[in-house]
Amino acid sequence: MIEVVEDGPLDGRTNMDRDRALFERAEGVGAPGCRVYRWDGPWVSLGRFQRPERDLLDPKATPWVMRPTGGKAVLHGHDLTVGLAAPLALAGAGPRELKVAYRWVAAPIIAALRACGVAAALGERTRFAGKGGATADCFTHVSPNDIVDERTGVKVCGCALLLGKRALLLQASIPCGPALVDPTTVIRQAMLQPTNVWDWESFHDQLGLVLSPWPLVLGGAPKDQGPKTKD
Repeated sequence: MIEVVEDGPLDGRTNMDRDRALFERAEGVGAPGCRVYRWDGPWVSLGRFQRPERDLLDPKATPWVMRPTGGKAVLHGHDLTVGLAAPLALAGAGPRELKVAYRWVAAPIIAALRACGVAAALGERTRFAGKGGATADCFTHVSPNDIVDERTGVKVCGCALLLGKRALLLQASIPCGPALVDPTTVIRQAMLQPTNVWDWESFHDQLGLVLSPWPLVLGGAPKDQGPKTKD
């Protein structure tokens, strides 16, 4: 069973440090962990391969922080964010099996969203995958791995993944209200997104219920490889 800790609102650096600690614990001693948290105002988190001078319109205008995971820029402050770390053995995945690990760790997020009234599904299972052009903004493009509303194609959760030698970390941002600042004034090529109305106050409890039966899958010990990220 994984205890889902309700955390925050905290500043960006503290939030990233706590998620990183979850990953390091899962990587080091094989203990899974999960946080659901808020932010203390508008923040941007950048994927580990992004650069603020390239992907933000003005890096001095809005506080930003680098994530340990990959992916694109995410505007926070109006969202719930999930940090979920687990040993790769639970997912039945090795350190090179990014898709297997991602689908496994995204499943409880999707289940909890659906329990809160969101018609969530992986983009690859809808007709909306590939919607949008190249952009630095996570919520402007829908890839096959993104979690979307299966009825409208609107992205309901931005996910980024880190695969280490023995563990994974998922960071997921779920908007639960209008953005505190206009994303088009912060992130290059961003777009205004519709506000999704859902029972976000129940999400922490629903995610706890979904995660209560873990471990769900036991796999072989993964081979020793370097970390990988989902872009």
